[in-house]
Amino acid sequence: MIWFGTFAGEARAAGRPPLLLRSCKIEAPDLAPVFPKPPAVSLKAADAQAADDDDEEDDTEEEDEEDRPPSGFVSPGLGSCIAISGTVNAGLQRDEYRANASARATGLVPQNATSFPLSTTFRIESGQSLANGQYLAAAFEFSFDTNSEGGNDITIGEASVTLGAFSAGLASSRFDFWAGDEFAFIARIPSRTVALIGYERPLTDTISLSLSAEDVAADQRIPQASAGRRVPDGVARLVYEGDELTLHGAVALREVPRIGAASLSGRAAIIGATWEGDLLDKSFTLSGQIAGAVNAAPYIGSQLDRRTALPFLSGDQTSRGWSGVVSLGWEWTDEWSSNAYISRYMLTLPRVGDATGQVRIDRLAANVIWKPAKGLRLGLEGSVAWQRIDITGLALAAGLSGRQSSAQLFIERVF
Repeated sequence: MIWFGTFAGEARAAGRPPLLLRSCKIEAPDLAPVFPKPPAVSLKAADAQAADDDDEEDDTEEEDEEDRPPSGFVSPGLGSCIAISGTVNAGLQRDEYRANASARATGLVPQNATSFPLSTTFRIESGQSLANGQYLAAAFEFSFDTNSEGGNDITIGEASVTLGAFSAGLASSRFDFWAGDEFAFIARIPSRTVALIGYERPLTDTISLSLSAEDVAADQRIPQASAGRRVPDGVARLVYEGDELTLHGAVALREVPRIGAASLSGRAAIIGATWEGDLLDKSFTLSGQIAGAVNAAPYIGSQLDRRTALPFLSGDQTSRGWSGVVSLGWEWTDEWSSNAYISRYMLTLPRVGDATGQVRIDRLAANVIWKPAKGLRLGLEGSVAWQRIDITGLALAAGLSGRQSSAQLFIERVF
């Protein structure tokens, strides 16, 4: 009888249908503000709150796909939500260079060229509510990009863990604001990744505070100091997020050790803003930022500017600079949109006994984007960059001074 009961139990288990993966969304619960609003006690206030909730629901239904929380599946046996996403961007690009006779005499001015850039990004995210009520999230992102030699560059964009208000791992710097993701020229360049330990908490319903210790050594494209060990950079950030306006302000402090001399003290500050509104029944987004730095060159400019300027710096070199950018995005229809931006990057390099070096980059870019289907973008983009790089003793710097004009057709698929 015992063996018969066991056999019957196994038969019933075998007859059960397999469990299907359940869908889910990775969306961390909002942390309670340090200074919450007093509870609404009047009927009028309650009605106003209900109206606001209805508006938020309508906005949620109309928000862009990239703003929605990632959708995934519940991992069997673990109970965590896992989401996998990615982006493939391919294009046809033409670059042309103009320089004066002295620059061309160096033989280092790049030749006009046509290329076929291809970049692929994969992202894996997970989220789970723990028994103590806290939310545990993790993210891992990497990309493959074709380089000028025809090979592939592999870049880790993020490898982080977040528990409640605390985060640790590799991620984008909390200092940065304007990313230029609407422009293919910039979006193909991996963001500035740092190793960080951070804390972020809302102070009110609209204002949040972030404190982080960051190490720029995680980004191999940034020159490092050759002397001794250094403490991580300290970054503090305040963000205001309203219905139409977002304000971002941050400061950073860093130490730059030097051989045979006292360490340099570096500092940087940034203020940025984004305004979303409607004009003539069309939606627009106006965004901009201005940043300044002393002995902290990695904290100013876009990734495109930093990729051009930072290779000319040593890790312990003194520098002063600032950068600014203004961009405008316009939604003509549900399928057609356009974007434009203008920027300036200025970096001076004082040297004892030598003339002060200078790196100046002015950029102007615009594009037109067509979105015929969900997750699919096709676009035409053009940009012009005026570069003036004047550093004593560097022929390569002289060879890169001039004007670069670029145009490209691109197609992007998000999955």
